[in-house]
Amino acid sequence: MAELIKGVDFSVVDPSQKWKILRSQSRFALWALWLSSGVIMQGFDITVGGQLAALPAFREKFGRPQPDGSFLLPAYYLSAWNSIAPACEVVATFIFAPLLEKYGRKWGILAASMISVAGILLQQLAQDWTVHLAGRGVNGVAIGMMFTITPLWIGECCRPELRGFFLCFFNTAIVFGQFAIVVVSRGSNEIDGKWQWWTPVVAMYIFPLILTSLWPWFPESTYWLVRQGRPEAAKASLRRIHGFTEEAFYDIELHRLEEEVRVANEIQGSIDGVHTRKFLGVDIDAEAECFRASNRKRTFTAIFCASGQQMIGATFVIGYSTYFFELIGIQDYFNASVALYVVMLLASTAAFPLTEIYGRRFLIVGPQFALCFMLLMVGILGCIPNHPVATGKAIVAFIYVWALIYQLSIGATGFVLASEIATMRLRGATQGLITITNACWGLIMQFTVPYMINRDAGNLGGKVGFIFLGTGLIAAVGGWFLYPETKGIPFEKMDELYAAKVPPRRFGKVVAREREEGGSFSAEKIEQQAKEGVHVEKREV
Repeated sequence: MAELIKGVDFSVVDPSQKWKILRSQSRFALWALWLSSGVIMQGFDITVGGQLAALPAFREKFGRPQPDGSFLLPAYYLSAWNSIAPACEVVATFIFAPLLEKYGRKWGILAASMISVAGILLQQLAQDWTVHLAGRGVNGVAIGMMFTITPLWIGECCRPELRGFFLCFFNTAIVFGQFAIVVVSRGSNEIDGKWQWWTPVVAMYIFPLILTSLWPWFPESTYWLVRQGRPEAAKASLRRIHGFTEEAFYDIELHRLEEEVRVANEIQGSIDGVHTRKFLGVDIDAEAECFRASNRKRTFTAIFCASGQQMIGATFVIGYSTYFFELIGIQDYFNASVALYVVMLLASTAAFPLTEIYGRRFLIVGPQFALCFMLLMVGILGCIPNHPVATGKAIVAFIYVWALIYQLSIGATGFVLASEIATMRLRGATQGLITITNACWGLIMQFTVPYMINRDAGNLGGKVGFIFLGTGLIAAVGGWFLYPETKGIPFEKMDELYAAKVPPRRFGKVVAREREEGGSFSAEKIEQQAKEGVHVEKREV
């Protein structure tokens, strides 16, 4: 009989045990929460541009005077400020992601903290819009680093049964950052002088402070240590992560990690020590391997999943809601924005258990079409010219519903699926590509949205919904074909399913059939079952 630890048999990966396992994961949860604090900084950065633009003192500092005595920030100022960070994320991640494979995950956290302090200081002391621009770019480097490290470490160190639950920390951290900056900006709006806009900027110092305070005790990724052939160091890291008194747990977990590495190498070959071609510090072979025939579909799915968030309108709603509400004539636009972020924060928190109860595919595919409908309604309302107050309130209502659905679906679960889908041996490189792609989309959106909505440019109002409806439909239709169900599926099993060329939309049914009949199926029989739904012979394990 298997030995029970904390009332759980950890020797098998069994999703039915997930709630029992969760009760034993308090220390891991604290480490995941601490690490996710670095991603709160991204939530701040995504939203701070729209918040600062809505503050009169900031507009007076950097804007241009208008005939009526007000100040206007030119669209190209806003575009540059909000696109420089994702642009720097792209460049930094190209160089940074390969270093994660060579030197581990821990060192990057301290480096990101130091870079962030420099970027925030530049923003605070800027006397010219270009210096503020430079500060946003420097901080973007730090954000790109934490955006890559956080889901990578959580996904590698978490039990498979609870990956979705803990990877939701990632999105909730971003949403909390967005909520926090809106609240801070709402409060600072009552302050006169430079501290009106200094307060949101200075508040960002808290994140590098939190990260550096516990960094010396942070455990390195156990999976990375196993891959490096350092089992004793991996076991020591597991002790720091979990704090269990039962020594048997560490032997079991170490064996599970070693088996994942073995299966990945058996199916695709070892990646360690074979890459030699580099350009500007980038491991060209490692990145190219992500697009090899056996990995291409997984890489594209991970990238597409993260991109879907931007295609469905996340930057528009999340990054510019306060400024947009002001532009469409909402009188109490700051309070309306605060309420919006409360809705998103509550919805994102609710996604924690839902992603493990209903699974990833269920929470993404259908809701994406509902999001497209919300965007369609926003666009239609933007075409009504004679009732600006009524249509403005209706647009806000549909944006609230959009935000609720988004955070319950692809907003939270998209990051979970994108982080799970890569083969374990290429997780670092794939996560880097996800960060780069997400930053590229952010660059496009942050550059173009100000031109869509600003009064001195497109001034589209609600009609901007039609633009994101077009890209959102691409995301929704593509997701139906590409997104698999990964709930509770070990990484080595996903390797087998992809190797057998099982259609992603059938993953859940194939694994459920396996568990129902016991054992596991050969690759050929897995594919046969996925296509025909018939009984197949099991192979011994």
